[in-house]
Amino acid sequence: MHLYLPMGRRRSGRRGCCAALAALALTRAAAGQAPVTPPRPAEAPSATWPGEPSPHDVVVPVVVTVGEDGAVESAEVTASVSEELDAAALRAVLTWRFEPALRDGRPVRAKVSAVVRFVGVPRPAPSGVAPEGAATGGPAQPAEAGEAGGAAAEPSPPAAAAPEAPAAGDAPAPAAAGARAIDVTGARRSAPPAAAGDFRVRPGALRAVPRHSAEQMLTLAPGLSLANHGGELHPSAIFLRGFDAGEGQDLEMTLEGVPLNETANPHGHGYADAHFLIPELVREVRVVEGPFEPRQGDFAVAGSVEYSVGLEQRGVHALAGVGSYGARRFALLWGPAREADGTFAGVDLLEGDGFGPARAYASARAVAGWERRLDETTTLHVLATSYSGRAGSAGVLREDDLEARRIAGCGAEADAQFFCTYDANQGLDASRHGLSVRATHTEERWAWSSQAFGALRALRVRENYTGWLADVPPPGSPQRGDGLEQLYDAATVGLRGTSTHWAEWRGHRQEIEVGYFVRHDAGTTRQWRLRSPGGEPYSTDFDNRFRVTDTAAHVAGRLAPWRWLVLRGGVRADAFSFGVIDRNRPTSSFGESRLGQRAVAALGFAVQPRASVEYRPVEWLSWVTAYGVGTRSSDAQALSDGELAPFARVQAAETGVRFHEAAPREPAWDARVIAFGTHVDRDLVFDELAGRNVIEGASKRYGALASGLIESRIGLTASGSVTYAEAYVAEAGAGPLELGTGVRLPYIPRWVGRLDTALTRALHLGDERLGWGLAAGASYVAPPPLPLEQLGEPRLTVDASGRVRWELVEAALEVTNLLDRRNREAEFNYASNFRGPDRAPSLLPRRHFVAGAPRQILATLTLHFDDGAAPHEPDARH
Repeated sequence: MHLYLPMGRRRSGRRGCCAALAALALTRAAAGQAPVTPPRPAEAPSATWPGEPSPHDVVVPVVVTVGEDGAVESAEVTASVSEELDAAALRAVLTWRFEPALRDGRPVRAKVSAVVRFVGVPRPAPSGVAPEGAATGGPAQPAEAGEAGGAAAEPSPPAAAAPEAPAAGDAPAPAAAGARAIDVTGARRSAPPAAAGDFRVRPGALRAVPRHSAEQMLTLAPGLSLANHGGELHPSAIFLRGFDAGEGQDLEMTLEGVPLNETANPHGHGYADAHFLIPELVREVRVVEGPFEPRQGDFAVAGSVEYSVGLEQRGVHALAGVGSYGARRFALLWGPAREADGTFAGVDLLEGDGFGPARAYASARAVAGWERRLDETTTLHVLATSYSGRAGSAGVLREDDLEARRIAGCGAEADAQFFCTYDANQGLDASRHGLSVRATHTEERWAWSSQAFGALRALRVRENYTGWLADVPPPGSPQRGDGLEQLYDAATVGLRGTSTHWAEWRGHRQEIEVGYFVRHDAGTTRQWRLRSPGGEPYSTDFDNRFRVTDTAAHVAGRLAPWRWLVLRGGVRADAFSFGVIDRNRPTSSFGESRLGQRAVAALGFAVQPRASVEYRPVEWLSWVTAYGVGTRSSDAQALSDGELAPFARVQAAETGVRFHEAAPREPAWDARVIAFGTHVDRDLVFDELAGRNVIEGASKRYGALASGLIESRIGLTASGSVTYAEAYVAEAGAGPLELGTGVRLPYIPRWVGRLDTALTRALHLGDERLGWGLAAGASYVAPPPLPLEQLGEPRLTVDASGRVRWELVEAALEVTNLLDRRNREAEFNYASNFRGPDRAPSLLPRRHFVAGAPRQILATLTLHFDDGAAPHEPDARH
């Protein structure tokens, strides 16, 4: 729980100084452990304004780790106000002293929430107000009751009385909404919000809703849905605001600044796989829906996703789980005591038989981070990852074969047919190993960061969408099969960095940032045709050795002439250099022999401007309108020698209203209503013969979304959203406002809805205390349009979990697809022939689908050997 303790003010003795604490919040010890008596403040020296003081009070919310000796060991800002105020607040916090927290009469480490108050100094003439939370992603706290016009009240000595004992059954109260935690040791600075559709999601209590991969955490962002057609470890197709972004082809994805999209991948240029991440280590996901952030780069057509990782609950945590269809999992997480959240290690082993033929899977993944403060202003961050996995895939089934129950190799029962497969030689093998080193530095008026990263990636995908249809066999021979094998082996190295400078003008923070990005990829990409059955390669579609270099720079700025108006904007420019050696050329030409190889080189440029205007009449209401241009680079294998490489270009606009109230108000909530529209000049649509998304032509889309989040101190958290989107092929000559004309793009649902809820409470049985929680999540995807004016089936999924913790032991039970619906994970409409190589194929389109998972149960047992500190739960917030 969080218990707020009022503290008096203290005069600083010099103009521009301030009182330190306005409120403290204590987090109770882990469920099932003895209650912790909160630390009591003993000394709280005032903070000092880092520059010219504002006429109004400013508060910076922080989380403080208090050691067994009462000293502050570390602190982090939970809602950034400005770089200089954040740094000043942390400098003040590190001088505080407490009487330590007690458990059973013994001192223990504990984390407490607090705010550092900078008391405003009135000016002779009215000017501006304090730097606003919206400048850097967090809301400003309102002045306390009893303060007039933001002037400081008369100070009083700091309170030292013991706090009131917390009531039984209280649950954690959320911290300030809309913020990203910044560790005192210098974690990477939060970027300011780019648009109304800029969502920062920290799972918090909603982590209890069953989500078994980092990829599935994306569904906490409004309007985003997933459809997995390739098996347990295969990345899902991502649908966002009317875009079928494939497995990342239209969505820039990064991990702590490291790009995840893979250049020239044969399964899709821009393919991104997040299965190497351990879901318990994902502490925040930032989803920007649209190309509105100046830092966004290649593939940011529908938007971008950025993962942040760390272990917030320190200690050792060992998890073992068993479940339906032979599912087994073992995970070990470790976060050393007295180290920052960015210092951790985790290992996760996973395997299972799958819910039908050709669905077995196994994976091993490890993630480790090291964060070290080099001096008062500079911090080093190291992140290493390693992953390997293998999984089968059942592929597609024809609807008419299911209805006739004639799929061979499975029983005649309805479920046996529904979960059957035509070709057991489908699936993937994948591995990824990465390393990132980043340094951050903060001064009073500027900050910089610089990062180097590298990754090795290998991928093998096997699939068959059409059976025996597309092969052109030798005369008199039967079809050999349409199986595809896609192979990718690549290395990525890169650098990126930013330099941010700020100053105060008219009483407000003004900011400018410049940044650079360099990425080089080199590897091989190829695709073979496979015999069916057997899986032997019989022909090569392409076989390329490639190198691609992306060199980019951006400049971004923030101008706040008045308290109620903020202008943001910037531009990013990319230069791409492509080099390809095509190793699948004919060996003869006009009767003369030749090498079966050819070199191709190309160059391309892209300029992407972005801008937004925010109007905020009151603290809890803002209206943001944004415009931006995004690009998707060309696939290297599709270029001609000497070509000026073309880019897919998207123009997007949105306008939205945000209503929000942050803790310590009760309850904390966030609500948004957004309308959007986009135009893409080179869109992608799935092609069953190529086994991937291919260029279709121009398209346009429009729609709206509504989202809400509420967090209550009684332990209830709820998040929900509904999104409506229309997507059409753009007709030649159609004007920009003719949005509803043309043929609907296939596979993109009109409506997507999502609701997540979690309840966390405590139960007292005599002298024992048990923590317990319930959580549920439901998603609805409307029937998607299919080619030839067909319509698919709707998808409804309900997942639930329950957990209880006593002392060090936590037991949980998770159920996915609670209603046991026979969902179709993906649906298509095209011609195929799965009857056999000797059967004459029909070219009439038929409905195909990928079977979704049935009800599955997973039971887990976790041992928490924590460091004795009360766990600090992150918030589930936007």
